[in-house]
Parts: sequence; C-alpha cells; structure tokens
Amino acid sequence: KKEKEIFLPAGKIDGHKIKEIQTKQEMPQQEMLWKKSFFKDLRVIGQLHNTYILCESGEGLILIDQHAAHERILFEQIKNNYISKNSKKRSQNLLLPETVDFGYREAGILEGLIPGLEELGMKVEPFGGNTFVIKSVPAIFADRETAPLLIEIVEKMAEIGFSPGIEFAASAADHCLILMACHGAIRANQHLSDKEITALLDQLDQCDIPSSCPHGRPTWIKWPIKFFEKSFKRVV
Repeated sequence: KKEKEIFLPAGKIDGHKIKEIQTKQEMPQQEMLWKKSFFKDLRVIGQLHNTYILCESGEGLILIDQHAAHERILFEQIKNNYISKNSKKRSQNLLLPETVDFGYREAGILEGLIPGLEELGMKVEPFGGNTFVIKSVPAIFADRETAPLLIEIVEKMAEIGFSPGIEFAASAADHCLILMACHGAIRANQHLSDKEITALLDQLDQCDIPSSCPHGRPTWIKWPIKFFEKSFKRVV
C-alpha cells in the first residue's frame, strides 16, 4: 500500500512518508507561508513534554521541535554575523575565563583554529603546555559552559582532517557554526514561557530555511485536519 504524504519536513513518523524540503524554491507553498508570517500567526496550544510546541493553524495541527527550531535561528544569526564581520563586536568577555586541557594532537589542531574561532566571536589563547583559556564567546553563550563546545569543535575538526597550516575555509567555519548553534540552543525538556514561545516563533519566521535545523532534522511537522477526521472515522 502506498504511503500517504501528510507532513512537510524530511523524515518518517508512524510509517508516513515526510517530503523533504531543502529550499524555498522546492516548495512554493512553503515560501508563500513564510511571507505570511506563518509561525507568528499560529495559535499556540502549549508545550508537549517541555520539548515540542503545539500550535493550531487554519489547516490542522503544527508540532515544532523547540531545540531544532532554535538551532536554526542561532545558526543563521551567528553565520550572518560571521559573514558581515560582526562576530567580534557581538562577542562577550567571560568574567571567569575557562581553561581546557587537550592532548598533543588536539592542541596542535586548536592552535591552527585560533584565528578562525576569533572571527566567529570565540577568543581562545594558549595557557601553557596543552592547556588553553577561553576568554570571550558569542553573546548567546554568556550563561553556558563553553569548554564542552570547544572540545567538540576540536574533535570535529580532527574528524574532517583539519590540521595546522590548512586554511580555515567556509566548510570548517560551517562545522563550527553548527556546533555553536547546537550548544547555544534551547534544550529539550526545557519549560518555555508564553513570551519565550512567541519570540521563538517570530524569529523562526525570519529564517531563510526555517523547515530544518543545521543538522538537517525537521523543525516542524503538520497534521492536516483531514488526517484526524479519517483517524476518528468521521469521514471515509
């Protein structure tokens, strides 16, 4: 039996195929919704397990993954700052700089990353041996631990083959930006106030690609009202 396409972003839920959306051009209807402030105009019902935002639209039920949605928002904000050379201006000095210890190989990788990280708003300096100190970070990390982020960035750079002497290219910057967005985003199981939910939906409307997070996961899915009518056998 052919699976029925009822959702918008990529993936599968309960065996139903979800059509993938990568760009506005691939889904003209989706582009039209963005122009109408689609997310901001939804009626918020509440949070599900402090992880998903339940909303009602004129067509049915919308379920938004709050972490994935905030990841997308932060990724585009940080990337725009990087492209416009505003990252340093929008970074914040840490009141208590964090020190991080690395192995010999990882320390060498990080030394080569320092100029590129500073362009992204993260100032890191050698602190003797294989120890480094984080002195400033993008403002979104002001109240978060930054050592785990730096460790994961170095691990990712090692994974993709970055080494001292290699130019900090756009692909390396994108990997760093994705990790920054992930670490800075709202978490699953995090309660949000009505004001925070409203702000999140408003910011999601401003994104160029609001339908997926930087990792490629969907930020939202939709169940048309007909899906419920058929499920409850109100219609054939």
